[in-house]
Amino acid sequence: MRADADMHLRSVSPRAGFRSPGLVSGPKRHYLLGSALLSGVIVLALLIHAFLAPGRFPVRVVRLVGNLHDVPHRMLVGAIAPFVHQNFYAVDLGAIEQAVGQVPWVGSVRVERRFPRTLVVYVSHQRLAAKWGLGGWVNVAGALVHLQGYRPPHDLPAFQGPVGQEADMVVHYQRFEALLHPLGLTVATLTLSARQTWRIDVYKGPVLVLGHAASAHLKRFVHVFPQIAASLASMRRVDLRYTNGFAVRWNGASGDQHGQKG
Repeated sequence: MRADADMHLRSVSPRAGFRSPGLVSGPKRHYLLGSALLSGVIVLALLIHAFLAPGRFPVRVVRLVGNLHDVPHRMLVGAIAPFVHQNFYAVDLGAIEQAVGQVPWVGSVRVERRFPRTLVVYVSHQRLAAKWGLGGWVNVAGALVHLQGYRPPHDLPAFQGPVGQEADMVVHYQRFEALLHPLGLTVATLTLSARQTWRIDVYKGPVLVLGHAASAHLKRFVHVFPQIAASLASMRRVDLRYTNGFAVRWNGASGDQHGQKG
């Protein structure tokens, strides 16, 4: 009985080198795991490709939001039309913004996806700061724009200066207007020379000449304005580039006369 028992125990004990059928060796297990992972990636890529295919999930609605006054409607629709039937999830929003931004009188553009399949296009109207002397207009951001076929506002000032200085001229114009407006004065023409000399043609007033420290020079004019306001209509040119004063050229006079010091 004891020998039979021993044989029985040996018969059920694992033999040397025996592996359970349910287990896989290390290298083979890694190979199968890598293959499964690669297959999963391929399947996922195919699903994404099918999901983003041009013919699937086309854009259904395009909403235009903003002040569209003066913006040519046909050109705006034409700029958006190529994107309408594209895949809602894959359509290039940046390309839409660029296309719409080329339409005259469009200032800034922002496009958003709105689920389930709506594109919202936010459009701001082009805001002009001045007429540009060499042709075109300068917007409030300081960019030179051309709006052929469309009539700009009549009350814009005129800028004349070196190409590439448009943005700097807008900044200075805003500073000058802030100083002159409380005096009831308006900038009709703003000129910047190659030597960085500023000239302000005041509407129904004299020409103001400013140097590199343009804002400081103009503040001096504002400071003495109450003393010279009554004579303003007789002034043709006021040169404010002097350190401690200014020079005035009067209507009908042949030369400048130095004004108040300090």
